[in-house]
Amino acid sequence: MAVVAGREIRRRLPLMLLCALVCLAAWLRWSNLGNVVSRTPDERVYTYQAKTWLESGRAGLRSLVAEYKADPETRLYPPPTRAGMIQVLGTVMRWTNRFDESVGARISCAASIGSVVVLALIGIRFLPPWAAVAAMLFYAVFPPDLAIARRTWTDAIVEPIGLLLVWFVCEIERDSERRVLYPLFALVGSAGLLFKESMPVPYTLCGLWILWVLTKRREWANAWIFLGATAVGMGAAMWWLSDQVGSLADYVGIVLGIPKANAANAYALEYASGPAYLMLTAFWIVSPVTSLLSLAGMVAVWKKRRERALVWLACFTVAYVAIAMSMPHWINLRYVGNVYGTFCLLAGLGCWWLISAGYEWLDAEDRRVFAAVAISIVIGGATADYLRFRRYFVRDEMVDLSIKMLLDERGQ
Repeated sequence: MAVVAGREIRRRLPLMLLCALVCLAAWLRWSNLGNVVSRTPDERVYTYQAKTWLESGRAGLRSLVAEYKADPETRLYPPPTRAGMIQVLGTVMRWTNRFDESVGARISCAASIGSVVVLALIGIRFLPPWAAVAAMLFYAVFPPDLAIARRTWTDAIVEPIGLLLVWFVCEIERDSERRVLYPLFALVGSAGLLFKESMPVPYTLCGLWILWVLTKRREWANAWIFLGATAVGMGAAMWWLSDQVGSLADYVGIVLGIPKANAANAYALEYASGPAYLMLTAFWIVSPVTSLLSLAGMVAVWKKRRERALVWLACFTVAYVAIAMSMPHWINLRYVGNVYGTFCLLAGLGCWWLISAGYEWLDAEDRRVFAAVAISIVIGGATADYLRFRRYFVRDEMVDLSIKMLLDERGQ
């Protein structure tokens, strides 16, 4: 009986650890909300926009659009076309009767905890149990995510939306006959368009993969259902945004003008410019162990290409980062938040793959030493990540994730 009980505990241990790490991740995000000394210009702009909408409704939002179009100075900050963010922030302000930047920070914290839950579900469904545990450990202490979770930025809100899209693709890859997933995908992806103009990137990448899966399997009816659902969802999102900001021409004109405005932004030119490889350097600066293990995870995916959901995770991560690297003056980890989750999932997979390979090569006695060393490295790397977050973003009050700030901080 004791042997059976011991086996049952060992079988359930990964799930218990995963749940404990989810709680740890949520606590770390919540506990760091109160140590922000100063707010960034973007946070103040979002708060101002939300209060304007609260005071004047849609007319106030349209006045912000007119101001943005007329005053070049306003184009250095978040555009008022992010109507979903503005109205969610304003609504929470009304509910809480608080009107400062801390309201948006709490929204970001809640969204980040939502990302933690989605990541755990993806890990449970598609990764080996111990790989999912390692991935959650890395994500719980991932410095960029902890930093974003305490700021009034849209990046925290679109991250769980992007992770949900990735999850839907994994589920469709596994079982494309579950047609309920297609309208759910369209609903979540189209909702993301209301919050940030960069959401078409993960939405399109995920949508193209789904279409590829369906056409490869010759599931034409499902393909039409998927196309119809996404067309309706995107159409509804564009209609609502156009109605809020004044017209479709206003919305499209502002969005298309963002790259030009960024190219003339003194902050972007000084702090987010340089060779494309610096985006990869930024990942290395904030989390070296996780970066190395994510590369190992990609190797593991390549060796086990039959696991199509894992191939998708690797392809999504590489494609998204490559697109970000191709954009000038955009070397800022804040802009690639949609891959934080997949990055850590790949790191968890790489960790599991390396340890499993080591077990196969060693005899029973050496395995104990190897396991102790491997676990120490993983826990040590995670601890170093959290201490790095505390040093960079709490002690030294670094206010962004742009490459120059990261390089300057590392040099101190």
